[in-house]
Amino acid sequence: MKKWVYGIVITLLVAGAAALCIVRWQAWFGMPDEPEWKGAQRTYTFPFFTQDTTPESLDILVLGDIHNRLTRADYDTLAARVPQVDAVAQTGDWLERGQGYYYQWLLREWTGSQLFGTPVIPCPGNHEYSKGWFKQVSPVWESAFEHPHNGPIEVPGASYYFDYTDLRLIVIDTNPLDRLVYLTRTLTWLCEAMYTADDRFIVVMMHHPVLSPGKGRCNPLIYTTFRHALADADLVIAGHDHSYMRRGPFVVMNTAGKNKAQHIRCIADVTDTVPTYSVLSIKRTDVSYQPSPLTFNTYRLSDGQVVDIVYVKHH
Repeated sequence: MKKWVYGIVITLLVAGAAALCIVRWQAWFGMPDEPEWKGAQRTYTFPFFTQDTTPESLDILVLGDIHNRLTRADYDTLAARVPQVDAVAQTGDWLERGQGYYYQWLLREWTGSQLFGTPVIPCPGNHEYSKGWFKQVSPVWESAFEHPHNGPIEVPGASYYFDYTDLRLIVIDTNPLDRLVYLTRTLTWLCEAMYTADDRFIVVMMHHPVLSPGKGRCNPLIYTTFRHALADADLVIAGHDHSYMRRGPFVVMNTAGKNKAQHIRCIADVTDTVPTYSVLSIKRTDVSYQPSPLTFNTYRLSDGQVVDIVYVKHH
């Protein structure tokens, strides 16, 4: 056999070994082993519920991109700042990657914290998806996070909605929407879900934002397709861009993702690059002191200082 053939074979083997090490090194070194996983089975499932158990008020802790960067102590701090929280909503990219050991990492920190047992409202981000031509959300994600199966027919992913007494929360999985057929079916489903919400507040959560704070970060398909429909929502919460921005009903959040938009370039009411968390609250008793029963307050993650206060006007 010719020498150049041996050279090609050796090069391919070395490149394959290097790629394998790059992909798997975190699984081999330093990744947590607890809680243990057995195939597709887990020792814990994130709880989910659709009933509002507190008739006087509803408080939802909203987290942006995290990428496995919050520890048990961080979750304990949030639990202390937002006592008696009814649910935790997350805008996607909770995990750094969709492989199983990142779920182990998340479960280890979450299950040991004071937020353990709090219902979770999940939204898949692009980091929860596998890469490549046939991208799909991790099967572990689908089994770990329960949600209603009332999304658009024949659209892959996890788009859904559910109702509280005064609030319809609609979650849009924006990852499959680079295909036109899924984009149009999701838009039709969204308009129907908003139309049938009766007199409830409409809050939409999605990973890729309609309006981006960073230059060159805007997704033209998301912007063109959803900006007019979602303008009728009371609040639209997104992540992905690792900064905080609010413009009209559109909010972009970041809780622990590395800063990507150091130079924010957008027309907005409020912008900031600090990591934040928010609290979505509905108060049904004694609302005379504020212009709206629905508020969306945002705080700095490091010390809990107020970044933004929003009284949401009902459409």
